[in-house]
Amino acid sequence: MTLRKLTAALFAVMALVAAMAFGLTNPAAAASVPVHHDFAAEAEAAGLDDDEAEDLQEQVDTHLARHGGTQVALNRIAIADKGEIVLPLPGARQGRASCPAQNFCMFTGTNFTGAQFNLYRCATYALDNWTGNGSWINNQTAGTRARFLDSNRNTIYTTPGAYSASSSYNWNPVWYVVNC
Repeated sequence: MTLRKLTAALFAVMALVAAMAFGLTNPAAAASVPVHHDFAAEAEAAGLDDDEAEDLQEQVDTHLARHGGTQVALNRIAIADKGEIVLPLPGARQGRASCPAQNFCMFTGTNFTGAQFNLYRCATYALDNWTGNGSWINNQTAGTRARFLDSNRNTIYTTPGAYSASSSYNWNPVWYVVNC
């Protein structure tokens, strides 16, 4: 990690601590955005240069701020008891993950590319900044269907039972996903 990155990370932590101390942020939300560990060895093993690693970390940090969770690998975020987010490495179109068994997987890009959200706990998930066309895979137990809801929580689409998939789906009208 370069001195510039280390200094930036230190200032970010100091700003977060100061904001929490003065009540400028929700402490519960801030507590769910941990300071990430140094994934420099993983970045090096993946062949990323410093700028690529920094860009990927910024993407991870953005998702952590929006969704909470814990960064568990260079491009993976675990969301406690719900699922995980897998981000594509720079230069790759997808996060190098298949849709795990008993998961409903959503992708920000068509043809199962872009950021991948693997949802395994039966719940209603709010979508934050999901626009345009993406894709999904329903790899839950046989026959399980997911529902997509609008801003009023009305069902606008129900997937076919598992296993099913769509390589192109317009996320614009979808505000919530109930994965089971």
